[in-house]
Order: sequence, then structure tokens, then C-alpha cells
Amino acid sequence: MSTSKLSINADRLNSTLQETCTSWGALAAPSTGMCRLTLSQEDKEVRDWLVGECKSLGCEVKVDQMGNVFAIRPGTAKDKKPIGMGSHLDTQPAGGRYDGVLGVQAALEVLRVLHENNVETHCPIALIDWTNEEGARFPGAMMASGVWSQKSSTPLEACWGTQDKEGMLMKQALEEIGYLGSTPCDYKDNGLECHFELHIEQGPILEREGKSVGIVTSVQGMKWFAVRVTGVEGHSGTTPMPDRSDALVTASRLISAVRDTALKTELGVATVGVINSDTSSQATIPAGIDFIIDIRCSTDNMVDELAKAIIAAFDAISKEEANDTKYEIKRTWGLPESKFHPICIGSVRSAALEEVNEDQVMEMKSRAGHDSAWTSRVCPTSMIFVPSKDGISHNPNEYTSPEHCALGAQLLLNAVIHYDEKVRLAEY
Repeated sequence: MSTSKLSINADRLNSTLQETCTSWGALAAPSTGMCRLTLSQEDKEVRDWLVGECKSLGCEVKVDQMGNVFAIRPGTAKDKKPIGMGSHLDTQPAGGRYDGVLGVQAALEVLRVLHENNVETHCPIALIDWTNEEGARFPGAMMASGVWSQKSSTPLEACWGTQDKEGMLMKQALEEIGYLGSTPCDYKDNGLECHFELHIEQGPILEREGKSVGIVTSVQGMKWFAVRVTGVEGHSGTTPMPDRSDALVTASRLISAVRDTALKTELGVATVGVINSDTSSQATIPAGIDFIIDIRCSTDNMVDELAKAIIAAFDAISKEEANDTKYEIKRTWGLPESKFHPICIGSVRSAALEEVNEDQVMEMKSRAGHDSAWTSRVCPTSMIFVPSKDGISHNPNEYTSPEHCALGAQLLLNAVIHYDEKVRLAEY
């Protein structure tokens, strides 16, 4: 079937996106931001709504052991796995309405279009809501897609045992909202023919270059490291300055070194976004500080090089401090560099050129992590990027225009149909 005969309903897509964000997880007005942490009450309610919508379109809905939702519209072939359209509905604590959310809402719009036009696809078509992509409540970004891929270093049981700040286990949270499913969280038992993901860019490149569409060819490598700095607790008024082993002072120097080393080496980016103090008392010299380093580079080797350079800088600072402060560092999470499949990339390119001129399209690497990075380890995958205003994301001011949201959804529809046709004709 020619994709020119099928068009998404732009008004419906954008109104559904805004209405559901307003209903479940909106920050207080006048902000347009979101706080929809994974497996929260707001997440439960939007999941319940999504499941109901998909069932009304004739989809079979499966929930796996990590709470991933698979809404599957049947195809005519009985021996084919679903073509997946996946992203996530959870947000950062002060996030926006488009990161992840657009990808799921666009997938729903694709299902609606196929349903109302009585389109029979060869492969089944699946909408997927991946659990805990953000890692904001339960540490470990792209957690559930990593388990599903069986390639993550954090397996199912370990994820279930992860705690949020209140001490709730992830497995308990899944049970409490009714999304601890029975379907195995394993691509071998619940596989996909391929995986497409529409996402906002979360960066400034498309807007800066005047482009409307990003064809994503890969995702850069990244690793997180937990750092523990220890010193000697003491009275803030009676301990002489030369006698102090202040863990917070040493930690502040180490944190500055993270930034300085990334700037100096130009290998990639490095960020410290989480800091915790054991005491947090105004009258006490801090004796224990924890922080997390996020390192991201184009290749896995560059990630390792930057990590080594940061540790070397840490060792030099420890020597300069010449007191009883010490640091320990361990890797807590990682996502290897991910390269997307040429057939899926080609499907996205064909989809894009049906809607815009070639000068509006560019190939690009994703510098943020996505569930597609894990799916790419076990099935053909690619992504579609649409512009983010001013490159802002993970921020209440995150914004992508209704026109670009609609364009991205149209490309998702086109790419799915294009890939399905290739499978039907046994071209892939």
C-alpha cells in the first residue's frame, strides 16, 4: 500500500498529547512542565488510559515482568514478529511534554490511522511503552529495555531490587500499580521484527542547521560512575583549618576536575548531576560525600579514555590535598555505543523523502540514550528525530512545534509501512 494514501491526524495527535500531559503529571501552572516518574500514580493512570485506547483499536495488550506495555495490532502473516514503535511515558522530576511522550503518542496515532482505514499489514504492529527510560526514580536509565534485550549488565532480579529515595523496591512499585506482568522480559520470548522510535532531538543541531528531520544512525557510548569521598568528621568551630580532612572540599575539587578534564581532552562530555552528604549539618565538617559521574563520548574507547583521564586527575588532587580524605570509584551503569541497522535507516530515509525535500533531512548520531540503543542489540532499529526549540530538554521549557510533532508521526507511519512492505516482498 502506498503511504501517500495514509495520513496522520495532526490535530488529534497534538490534542491527545497535550490533554494527557495536563491530566497526568503536569507541574503547577503556568509551567508546561511534567513530573511523571516511572511507576508513580500518574504513570499508572496514563498507562491505564493507553491500554484502554489500544484495546479499543483491536490490539492485544501484553505487560512483561518489567512493566513494559506491548499493544499489538494483528497482521496477516502468522509467522512474523511485530514491527515495534517504542518510546516511554515517564519523565524527569521537572521535565517536559515531548521527551519520550511524543514517541508513544505518535505510535498510538499510527495505530488509530491503520484502524480507521482498515489497513491490513503483513506484520503485526506493536506500540511499546518502555518502563523507566529516564532512570529518575529508580537509578539506571533505559532500564527495562535493557532487561528485555538481555544485553544489560543489570538483569531482571537486580532491577526489581533497585530502590527509590523512599526505599521502595521497583518490584513492589510494579505490583502496587498493577503492572508487574507475567510475560517474560526477554526478546527471545517476546521479540520484535524491528524497532522504530520517534523522539525529539533534545539538542540544537536540527534547529541550528535549519533541518526538519534527523535520521539517527547511532547512539554514543556512555558510562556512569559512583564516587565515594571520605574524610574525618569534626566540629566546624573548634577544628583548626590545617587539621581538617573535609570530604566536601575534596569532593568539590574532584567535581571541578570532571568538567576540566572533559574540556581539556575534548574526548566527550562529563557531568555530575547527583551529590549527597552524609551529615548535611551546618556545624559539622563533612566526612562522607557521594556523587555520580555521567560520561558520554562518540565511541566506547573514547569513554574509557576520558574515564582514565578523570581518575588520573582525581589521583593528583588527592596527593595535593595531603590529608586523610580518600575516594573510591566504581562503574554503576553503562550503555555501549549503538549502531543502527541500514534497512531501518533506509526505511526512515524513504519515509522522510516522501514528506520533505532532501535539504530538510540530515543523518546524525544521538548524544542522549534511548531505548532504541538496547533494542538495536537484538533487532533492526533506527530512530527519527524532530527539532527541539533552542535544544532544551529535561526542562519544563522543552518544546517541539505541533507541525514538527505531526511530521515526525507521519514519518513513523511511513517507515512502518515501508518496512512492512519489504518484509512482505521478502526483500529483507
